[in-house]
Amino acid sequence: MRTKYKAWAEPFLLEHPEIGLSNEEISILDNFVLEIGSGKGEFLVKMANNNPKEFFIGVEKNVTCAGIAGKKLFESELSNAKIIWKDITNLFPLIKDNSISTIFLNFSDPWPKKRHYKRRLTSTLFLNEYKRILKKNGQIIFKTDNDDLFVYSVEMFETNGFKILSKTFDYDGSDTYDAQTEYEEFFRQEGTPIKRVKVTYDK
Repeated sequence: MRTKYKAWAEPFLLEHPEIGLSNEEISILDNFVLEIGSGKGEFLVKMANNNPKEFFIGVEKNVTCAGIAGKKLFESELSNAKIIWKDITNLFPLIKDNSISTIFLNFSDPWPKKRHYKRRLTSTLFLNEYKRILKKNGQIIFKTDNDDLFVYSVEMFETNGFKILSKTFDYDGSDTYDAQTEYEEFFRQEGTPIKRVKVTYDK
């Protein structure tokens, strides 16, 4: 489900810096929730609205999706959520150690070809960064429709020292600390089971 390019997205993001954060602002944060791959921002807006005492940052590298998410944040007038138009690999160096309570990975790109596995957001390269930026007993919550990616991710979590807190191949959406994404709504309508795993890293 590719998103059609929107010419207005980049100008909108540039005209509304208040919906994002500068590099300096990111570097001083020490207690927030991170969603990597926010898409059009449905999950980000819902979570921020449902959890007003927490601060949410969404990261999205696709400019059109980031623009759509940014417009939703702008219109919602939420003060506890921001969208950053950036590749997460470029954001990692700015994030302080032990600063994130929860990382959400929702319907990440499965990168199905084996030679591209290192690009998966649950590869060792990324997991090492998560270990650094997560608070003690911080959590990663991962959802996908892709069976292969789910099996791979669970194995990578386990082999990289993460503790599995919960795991299901048919998540019913009942966790109160969650919200549906655009992709999840689509897959549920199609009858595709949602896979979900929640892990922690005990430093």
